[in-house]
Amino acid sequence: MIGDLYKSKAIQAVIGPAHSNVIPEVLWGGFLDGSGALIAMTGIRVRHDAFTTATDGVTNSVRLDCGVAGTGWTIAGFALFDAASGGAIVLSASVTSVSPAVDEPLAFAPGGLTFTYAEV
Repeated sequence: MIGDLYKSKAIQAVIGPAHSNVIPEVLWGGFLDGSGALIAMTGIRVRHDAFTTATDGVTNSVRLDCGVAGTGWTIAGFALFDAASGGAIVLSASVTSVSPAVDEPLAFAPGGLTFTYAEV
């Protein structure tokens, strides 16, 4: 368990400008379904400096463009991976479930994607 005063700092050690050097410098975004399985990678690099401090974690401080939706997607989460092809999940977040139209542009407005510390 991490104390309340350190939850945001723990997440900031993973993603954000002050991230730990054990975390890859280059991270890649991917969409997850309700079970946490990868639907598709965005093909777009996610920069550490695109995040800022939030309660118990970090949130995006800039718009994050994430490509377009594919056929039959129901997105329930977003994850950061250590490789453009998927690789290992570094961090994931639940998002409001959405079933976008094919080729619908996908993006997170500033403050629209928040990674928080949660007990598992």
